[in-house]
Amino acid sequence: MIYLNQGEFNQPAAVCTRNASLTGGTIYYLWHLYHKLSGKDYYMIPFRLQPAVSYPPAYDVFCVSIDESIPQVLTGSSLCGQTNIHLIPGEYSLNIFQQLSQSNLDPENSSGIVYQTLVNVIGTNKNNPTTYSGGTDGIFIIYNPDND
Repeated sequence: MIYLNQGEFNQPAAVCTRNASLTGGTIYYLWHLYHKLSGKDYYMIPFRLQPAVSYPPAYDVFCVSIDESIPQVLTGSSLCGQTNIHLIPGEYSLNIFQQLSQSNLDPENSSGIVYQTLVNVIGTNKNNPTTYSGGTDGIFIIYNPDND
């Protein structure tokens, strides 16, 4: 599982290069995050730190910011810290695809999945839920994307 913090710069690790089958160019990794509660899809190609070894590294380190106060940058990042996505708190399923394009955000045009896992985005309110009583039906819990 990968943990990302909302309102912060994150450096998640994922095993991608070891599972990649593409050759002949720079490989980019398209992330498809599916928020389980809302059903929303998010796509990005985060900047990948270059490994310090000449062989495929055990894992790849990516640079991802989750900051709603600045515009999203989903593709074309050439420096660590440029990729910014507006994710809401909660649990996501993550599929990472390999491709030779730095601008394609469509998994159908990629060359297949190289990594799958779960992602938990921790909100700035540390995911303290807003709760209310539903009368005789019980208690409902809603994660507030605005964290207020």
